[in-house]
Amino acid sequence: MKSFHAAALAVVLAGFGAASAPGQSVEDILSRVDANVSYASIRYSGRMQITIAGESRYKTMDALAQGSSKAFVEFTNPEDRGVRYLKRDKNLWIYFPSEQDTVKISGHLLKEGMMGSDVSYEDALESSDYRAKYSASLKQEDTVGDRRCFVVELTAKVDTAAYDRRVLWIDAERYVSLKQEMYAKSGRLLKVSNTLKVERLGDRWFPSSVEFVSKLRNNTKTVFTMSNVALDVAVDDRQFSMAALTK
Repeated sequence: MKSFHAAALAVVLAGFGAASAPGQSVEDILSRVDANVSYASIRYSGRMQITIAGESRYKTMDALAQGSSKAFVEFTNPEDRGVRYLKRDKNLWIYFPSEQDTVKISGHLLKEGMMGSDVSYEDALESSDYRAKYSASLKQEDTVGDRRCFVVELTAKVDTAAYDRRVLWIDAERYVSLKQEMYAKSGRLLKVSNTLKVERLGDRWFPSSVEFVSKLRNNTKTVFTMSNVALDVAVDDRQFSMAALTK
């Protein structure tokens, strides 16, 4: 899924000056990030661990997405088996097999948590294409764990951007976002994500497990993990049809 993102920025990083990236502009850095996480299509098996007040529940799914506009998800865990999501552009339909009913979700509702998680429909069903949706500025350097990172601030330049502002901590060697803060137009911090696992897929580094922590809810987090990832697979457009949703 494409890839599967508050008060004004209040993170103070002591001991670091302006970022130094010899021979690289912020556009170069973002271009390399996009090369890692952007794709024509993706197929994967997904798992969400949703933890609220110390108690966890699990959701599993099979997913297929094409670009930023089309996605199809079918849940496979026992209590949700057969529930399907179909996304086309900014519209999302959810099919419930037990009721044989279809519900349409659009607009701001796409920012709601999927299956009660901290992962919004937009987080899960849209690929990243930062250069197309955001203007960027390079702030400074920092570390995440033992990894040196560039700190890059993104500001939305199109209405289709999922967040008004993002701050990314980008691995200076692998060009993957290791940490991210996501803000609303009001400046309020909505959520923080932390990359837990990075895998080598062909010639790219890919974040395959990410933890999302909501700043709007207390004592909750979601770990979203992707396995059996296949990028740039052949896709039949009929897989993104209402007929496939309700079959």
